[in-house]
Amino acid sequence: MQNKTKATATLAASALLAVSTLPEISPLRFILSGAGGNFALGLLNHGFLAATIGGMADWFGVTALFRKPLGIGFHTEILRRNRGRIMDAIVEFVGTDLLNTKNIMETVRDENTAQLLIDYFEQNNGRAKTKVLVREVLNELFSELDTKKISRDVAPILENEIKNLDAEKLFAAVIKVVTSDKHSRKILIALFDTGHKILQSEHMQEEILKKITELREAYEGESAGRALVLSSMDLTDEKILNILNETVDKKINDAEKVLNMTGMVDSETARAADEMIQTFGGFVKSAMGSLNTKKFLEDLKNLFLQKFDSENFIKTWLDVNVKGETDPKILEKLRRQQAANPNVSRIVEIERKPVIWKDAADFLVDAKIDEFIQNQEFQKKFDAMIKDFVENLLEEYRGQIPLMIRERLDKFSDDELTEFVEGHVADDLQMIRINGSVCGAIVGMFLYLVAQVIENFAR
Repeated sequence: MQNKTKATATLAASALLAVSTLPEISPLRFILSGAGGNFALGLLNHGFLAATIGGMADWFGVTALFRKPLGIGFHTEILRRNRGRIMDAIVEFVGTDLLNTKNIMETVRDENTAQLLIDYFEQNNGRAKTKVLVREVLNELFSELDTKKISRDVAPILENEIKNLDAEKLFAAVIKVVTSDKHSRKILIALFDTGHKILQSEHMQEEILKKITELREAYEGESAGRALVLSSMDLTDEKILNILNETVDKKINDAEKVLNMTGMVDSETARAADEMIQTFGGFVKSAMGSLNTKKFLEDLKNLFLQKFDSENFIKTWLDVNVKGETDPKILEKLRRQQAANPNVSRIVEIERKPVIWKDAADFLVDAKIDEFIQNQEFQKKFDAMIKDFVENLLEEYRGQIPLMIRERLDKFSDDELTEFVEGHVADDLQMIRINGSVCGAIVGMFLYLVAQVIENFAR
């Protein structure tokens, strides 16, 4: 129940009880009879009557602050009529007391701002919120990057670096990596797997079958004996192909099994794997040795520079990896698919590639937060810095705060100001009415007692 309702109910109850305790008409006169009863009834009547008068007076006073109670205009609407003086007092109070730099700083300096920040990080999910905030700020900054201009400025530098690249040294390093045990295993497994898939493809099987047929016909020639032998063994072209496929499958599976085995293996398996790796490395080095490496690399580099759109490459890389945009190649692929199937309506949700700086930013935030929590000297400096910043800020804007408050209040019309103030304090002011009724009742009964005492003495 609001205080206004309580105050109104108190006033109404006081008035009703004041009337109901009048000695001439009160139904209580039949219960409270005699001298003692008349005294009690008079005491109650004077108390409730004074409570009603006090409640009415305070209702008039509270209402007079904001409007004309009962239409009476004499010294009412106090807030409206004294708007200028009230606003001056508010501005003066806020500027010199409420927002006084000294008063505020006395409270601020009692606080350990560094510990407040640590509590935020550790107890209020502040660490995760800080990461999100840093990501949002960085994302906003990077989204404004002019990647076209950057790529135009960086492209000549990249092209010049490629031209001056020591290709032979790089090529030698690549060959060394490729022929190392670890990478040779992976490359050989990939080659075996790819070769197996190619051999098992329908087109390759048809071509192999044709070659088997040609070889068989060439082998038989005009010799009836050879044809008879092959026929008696039931070696059709298809069976020869199946035997070949089974043999190749077994060889490839055995080789992949050997290459996939790592750690503690028997000597025979280790030797077989080593032989394959050595053979692969010797093949690669032999193939590279047969080339005119310098000319081959220069031609390859020149061809690359001719085909390489450095500006577009840099722009796309920045857009995708730094700004987090969708790769234009993926968008183009989707457009082609849609154009090829115009009657198919579908919603395609593209998963964007994570930006390259996200993990680094999160790691840096974690590292700095941990450093702050563990470094007490850093905490002291932070606490002093924050307090000095607040004090300087208050000093700088101390004169502007009252002006801002006055400007805000000046925007209110008289009616708006009255409603604004009443909406914030009227309910609390209703306690004055309640207290007025209570105090009035006490004073009324006290005066009745005094009057009775004086009257008895006078007799």
